[in-house]
Amino acid sequence: MTIESQRKQHWAAGSYLDLVLAAVTMQICFFFTAYWIGNYGGNFYEDNLREIHYSLRMQMALGWMMCILAGVSFSVFPLIYDVKGFEKTLMRVYVGMNVCGQIAISGGIISKDLSIFNSLATVGITLLCASLVCLWSPAMTIFKNKPGNVNKVGPFSYSLGAFLPILGLITLICWTFRTEFPSILDFSEKLVIDLFFSLALVALIISHLNRRLDWEIIQSKNIGKIFAIYAVLLILSLISSALHERGDLSTRIKGILQLSPYIFIFMALNPRKIIYQIRQSKSYNAMILCSIFWLPFVGIAAYIEAMGYFEITNDLSPYYRWILIFGVAFQVLWGFTEYLHQDHKKIPMRSRKTNLFTIVAINIGTAIAVYAMLSSWLNDDLFDLFPRPGVVIYALAYISILIYWIKETFFSLYTWHKIPMFYDQYLAYPEQGPGLSEEV
Repeated sequence: MTIESQRKQHWAAGSYLDLVLAAVTMQICFFFTAYWIGNYGGNFYEDNLREIHYSLRMQMALGWMMCILAGVSFSVFPLIYDVKGFEKTLMRVYVGMNVCGQIAISGGIISKDLSIFNSLATVGITLLCASLVCLWSPAMTIFKNKPGNVNKVGPFSYSLGAFLPILGLITLICWTFRTEFPSILDFSEKLVIDLFFSLALVALIISHLNRRLDWEIIQSKNIGKIFAIYAVLLILSLISSALHERGDLSTRIKGILQLSPYIFIFMALNPRKIIYQIRQSKSYNAMILCSIFWLPFVGIAAYIEAMGYFEITNDLSPYYRWILIFGVAFQVLWGFTEYLHQDHKKIPMRSRKTNLFTIVAINIGTAIAVYAMLSSWLNDDLFDLFPRPGVVIYALAYISILIYWIKETFFSLYTWHKIPMFYDQYLAYPEQGPGLSEEV
């Protein structure tokens, strides 16, 4: 792979490559740990189910998923807002803490020793949370440089970064007080996965369709309102379980609150216009578009679980999260990163190839998951094991992603450009990089 000469002012454009490699590597670590605990955890796993599940979910969400999200942010935000690239040392610190945190959690789980697990899991979660706190400075740089007028992504683009340090602190506090407040870990999971990532994934979807492809699925003047409504609905769904347990909400209202955020944002994303643009043979990333049409199923699954129509054993994650993570998050994160990578290669939009195997595999796997849920509901069966065909297909999809990025990083002979196509329009001096007030 040929890489253009690197200038200090805009080194961060392209840092997604480093963070993608970290994410791919740590996905292997995560899946190995999950496989190991499922097959060899024994009594240690059963006796510490709550803490182990929480540690694994934070390893996934704040670990490799956040690595991809941070990689995109490090690369794109300095270009969009025409600010100087973030300090290289900061990225190294972030990656180092993130990777070490994930390794510590895996080591603690595999040790099968409660004392070692508590120590290493605490170290790991602390490092993951500290890695978010260290992003405060670049997040505030973006927030302070947000445009005064409306833009094509709105607060979805700049507000979430400012929340990262708070998210890290809350997560660490929840882990610290898990003994005193038994339900606090469940609250933390919902805050990280159901609230933050639900917002972040939609932000990437809007960025791809509204900004990158200029489809205007949402009018710029309405994005702020949609962000506010979606965020409020997610918060209501987050607190609905606690209110229901106190007797302040009926089961049906709780179910509706679980359903409403995903139905609302699906309709707000204007699926009719998306289908129209597809029929016009416009260029797009297929993984991102497929993810949009799984959003209603996330809400439906959450509603079915809330109503008690579908029950799972305690050793399984809430089922709607499987659909959210694999049907939506997997496709949005990898699809957005792949399209950005092709922008850096400056491949014409209509010449871009689709990774058909990965798209088919991940969507078939998610379809199997939805079918298994509906089948269990209709047959009134207790759901105690995620369908193995779905797990195998997910694994194949991941392997294909792994092979793709290894090939793209180490074995490709294309020219990789520091400033990607399309994004140079936001820069005052594209040849020099972002954050320059006068040409040098």
